[in-house]
Amino acid sequence: MTMKKDIKKLFGLKVKEYRIKNGLRQCNLADLVDVDPKTISCIESGKNFPSPNLIYRLAIALKVEPKDLFEFYHLQNEKDLKKDITAMLDKLSKENLSLVYKFIRTFVL
Repeated sequence: MTMKKDIKKLFGLKVKEYRIKNGLRQCNLADLVDVDPKTISCIESGKNFPSPNLIYRLAIALKVEPKDLFEFYHLQNEKDLKKDITAMLDKLSKENLSLVYKFIRTFVL
């Protein structure tokens, strides 16, 4: 996988993704984790990286496991994402490739 963004930016994008998914504004999330709203803004923009304790509090507030905040694969640019998918498909057995094909067709049609 080619990851061109730094971890602070990627982490911030994940926090923002889960915050929006939970219907929270930055100020709401800040209240839940007991920090200033500016802190959330700086994390989401990739300017700051939270302490381990704050990562834990963010995960609880966002209703995810801390590890979920570090899953960035889908945040790659389109070209790199397609390259990774192709590399994974090349490793599949014919049987599994058929299953993936059926799965993808449900989204394309």
